[in-house]
Amino acid sequence: MEDKQEQTLEKYSFEVKNRYRARGAVLLDTDQGPKLLREYEKIQGHFIFATAVKEMLAGKGMDMTDRVVYNRDGDPVTEWESGEKYVVYEWYYGDSCDYRSGEGLFQAAKNLGRLHQCMENEAKEAEVLEENLLQRYERHNREMKRVYTYMKEKKRKSEFELNALSCFSEFYDQARRAGERLERSAFFEEKGKKTRDLCHGEYNYHNLIVTREGIATTNFERAACGVQLMDLAYFLRKVMEKNGWQVEKGRAVLEGYRKYRKLDRDACEFLMIALSYPVKYWKLMNQYMNGKKSWISDKNRQKLIGVREQEAAKSFFLKEMAGNEKIDWS
Repeated sequence: MEDKQEQTLEKYSFEVKNRYRARGAVLLDTDQGPKLLREYEKIQGHFIFATAVKEMLAGKGMDMTDRVVYNRDGDPVTEWESGEKYVVYEWYYGDSCDYRSGEGLFQAAKNLGRLHQCMENEAKEAEVLEENLLQRYERHNREMKRVYTYMKEKKRKSEFELNALSCFSEFYDQARRAGERLERSAFFEEKGKKTRDLCHGEYNYHNLIVTREGIATTNFERAACGVQLMDLAYFLRKVMEKNGWQVEKGRAVLEGYRKYRKLDRDACEFLMIALSYPVKYWKLMNQYMNGKKSWISDKNRQKLIGVREQEAAKSFFLKEMAGNEKIDWS
């Protein structure tokens, strides 16, 4: 494999000075800046689509992404007769996004706003989403009820199962109310079922590199046509969970995003609906059902405890946000 990597690198115009092992890849220090070498088979998502999205962004001046480096033959993928395939990406030296810093979150959200501005109306035609948010919630709700019924009927229950059962009514009620609010949402009615906008698909602090020149955005493997506010909801949920739903951290995110994207009352209401859905609880229930039920990891037990402990802070944040936007969130 290493021989094939060496032969692959000979097909590029840069000179490798040093190399380092990275998770599932090789970081290259070259005379043309850092690059990342990856096996094509380890790349998830739609490679051609993600590559086109990043080229489009570069054409609009947002070129700090992990764009594909083409080889001397002008190909994005270097393939050998023996079957091995490799891809080289542009990469960056810098720090991870500091999710505990208000300024760091402001800049990361500002970067997302700019990204969304560049990706607006970039799908060739309006796409009807395979599963819109309301349909997803309805599916998740059915899954949660199925797990609840299974757990309830068990004669001997683990500590995780007892905990999950004791808070089911609370979280299922949240899920049900989120669906009801979504059905009444003007934003969802307008943009939630069909769109020409593109999304990153996994915008979080792991996929951001803070450099002297600005923020580099990486890992577009889940980029797709979709509702852009779901990117913001995903990012906001991730950082708020890490920060115990501190109101000032949420404000920093929204203020940063608003530097490039307008958030009117209807958009904010949709965002709150997305945040109010008990995604973490559903994930834990789903993992339980799809996993080995005879042994439940202590990590998942602790996660469930954490989700319950954060409920009050999360509820307070949503009410504060609703008050700021003058939304009836009763």
